[in-house]
Formats: sequence, C-alpha cells, structure tokens
Amino acid sequence: MNLKTLDNLDLKGKRVLLRCDLNVPFDLEGKVLDSTKIERHKLTIDELIHKQAKIIIISHLGRPKGSYQENLSLKKVLKVFANKIKVSQVTVMPFCKPDILKKVINDVSGGTITFMENIRFHPEEEKNDEKFAKELAECADYFVNDSFSVSHRKHVSTYGLSKFLPTVVGRYLELEIRMLDKIFNNMNKPVMAVIGGSKISTKIILLNNLLKKVDKLVIGGAMANTFLAAKNFSVGNSLIEKDKVYIAKDILLKAKQENCDLILPQDVIVAKGINEVDGIKNVGVDEIEEGFSVFDIGEKSIEKISNEMASCKTVFWNGPLGLYEQEPFDNSTNVIGRTAAILTKGNIITSVVGGGDTVAALNKKNLTGGFSFVSIAGGALVEWLEGKTLPGLEFLSN
Repeated sequence: MNLKTLDNLDLKGKRVLLRCDLNVPFDLEGKVLDSTKIERHKLTIDELIHKQAKIIIISHLGRPKGSYQENLSLKKVLKVFANKIKVSQVTVMPFCKPDILKKVINDVSGGTITFMENIRFHPEEEKNDEKFAKELAECADYFVNDSFSVSHRKHVSTYGLSKFLPTVVGRYLELEIRMLDKIFNNMNKPVMAVIGGSKISTKIILLNNLLKKVDKLVIGGAMANTFLAAKNFSVGNSLIEKDKVYIAKDILLKAKQENCDLILPQDVIVAKGINEVDGIKNVGVDEIEEGFSVFDIGEKSIEKISNEMASCKTVFWNGPLGLYEQEPFDNSTNVIGRTAAILTKGNIITSVVGGGDTVAALNKKNLTGGFSFVSIAGGALVEWLEGKTLPGLEFLSN
C-alpha cells in the first residue's frame, strides 16, 4: 500500500485525534497484566510530541455497550501509560460531549496529551453515527489511525472520522501493514499455520482460506475439541461447539482435497476442573473420560508440532493452544513458543505471531522477542488474512 503517513506534516499547534488501542488485559485486582498494546504507540506519540501537536488520544476499554461504566474508565491505564510512554503529564477528560472536549483542546499547548474518555461510552461510536463523527471531527485538524487491531471495525473512531478530517497512518500501524505485507507476499514454503482459541465460529473463513495457502495447519485450543468430536472422539465435559461439528467435518474434508496436512492433538491434558490440578492426566484423545475436560494439548502432540515446525520455512500463529491463563495448562503454548523462537533465532523459520491473547501468553515467558514479527491484532489480522478490506484502512492509502 502507498500510505499517507506523518512524513512532512507541520503539526505545530495542530489538534490531532490519535486512535490507539489501550484495551489491555487486567488481573482480578485491576492491575494491567500486559502493556504491549500501550508500548506499541510510543513511536507515534513521541513524534507528535516532537512536532508540538495537541494530542487527543481516543481508545476503548472493554465492552461498555454505549453507557458510562466507572470500572471501564481509561483512568485505569493512565499510570502504566505514563510509565511506558515516559511522559509526566496526561489528562483524562471526564465523560462528556465533543463540544466540551473542543473547548479544552483549544486552550492546551502543543506537545501535550489529553485522553478522551472511553469512546465506547458513547452509543454513537459502534453505530458509526455520522452526526457524532462530524461533531468529534470539529475538535481536531487531523485524524491519525495507529491501531491495526481495531481497523476491522466500522466505527466512528476507526472509520467515520476519516470522512471529515485529513487522515494519516501512525508509525506503529504503518510498520504493521508494511511488515505483514512483506512477509505474507513473500512466504517461503513449506508454510505452517498454528491456530488456537476457543471457537471455530470466529475463524471459519480464516481456516478455509489457510487450507489453500499453507502446507500444514495445526489446530489447538478448545477449538480442537470440536474437530475431535467431528472425528467421533468423546471429549467428556470439554468446551465444544456442537452446532459447528459439521463445519469441522467439512474443513477436514477440504484439507485432504487441498493436500494440506491438518494436525490435530494426539493426546491432551485433562482434569475435572481448572482448579483441580492435582488430578490432571495426560491421555490419548481416545481415552478422555466422562467428567473430565480438556485444558491443553499433551506431550506427544507438543513433540509432533515442534518436529513439523522444524521442517517448515514460515510459521504463522494465532491463538493459544491451551488455557494459558492458568498453570500448568499454559505448557504447550510455552514449549511451542520457545521452539518457534529458537528456530527463528537460528534463521530456520520466519515467524509471525498475532492476537492479544497469544502475545500475552508468550509475554508471560518473555518469548515474543524471539519472533520475526509480533502483531497485537486479533480479529483485524484474521480478516486481513482472509483478504477482506478493513474499514479503518480505506482512507489511509494515496
């Protein structure tokens, strides 16, 4: 793509609406678990500060469904944001209409950062309300999209603003697009895709698309349970999409037709509950008992995937392979993540990992630094790989 960038823009004193993705994960005590999303925006913010722009950051947090919720205020990320971006003063505006924001921004000096409160508190955001987009656009001189991870949403803060403001791509989004374009248009074969997560329903198009492009397709996570059921294995009390078993059967058939090696777990880690770690077992997929649930893939499966990965040149990974949030069910994600990092460091494979959960899982063991490229995008990356045009990117090319 020939992108409209920040190059050669005189932004001194100009008001800039900057779309970031600060929708970070939190622990039960409300502390930020992973700050990768915040850190990715530092390059863009540093440049805007250097150019003396008046920065208005737009982001969402969670799913407030168009109403104010104190527990989803962007104030929750303020301390970590200031620490990671290395700025001393950031203001979070109270939840208010654009006309109030406009008055405040007109009075601040260049090189400052003001947070607009959670954009999804406004019901107009997800409806892509044109009147609201126009009112918000009147608060600024430019719109900068720096968030690939939400660019598949046709919302005011990703799409609507571009109708009323000069729109350019932020430095992180620019890097993301250029790197992904470079890697996926020049993939060395054999190619492996590792797809995890809980539901087939969110990845049907992706899986069908990958069957035509990759040589090996690994299925993990709770999604694998539906595939095992499609092959007539009993999965006990495991999470499963019963109404999608027929889709799993169809994908298995298409894999044979496309000569794609579809790799399912040979063995799994089971327990009666996530807190009953003393009773966990590593069993074959034909040995899952009633009353037990699958929470991770087993040792033989890990070894099989690792060996197959070593025979490839390009690896794409989206979705954890087990219940990574809780030990020891993060084992397969950690081990295979370490294998991918070692193979990448040895210049054996080019590796791309994408998705917030996958990145958070690998960050727990400091593994993301070993990959060729790490994308924080989940749904947007999936749709991009499916060949769809993302609404948030429509206005960014010359």
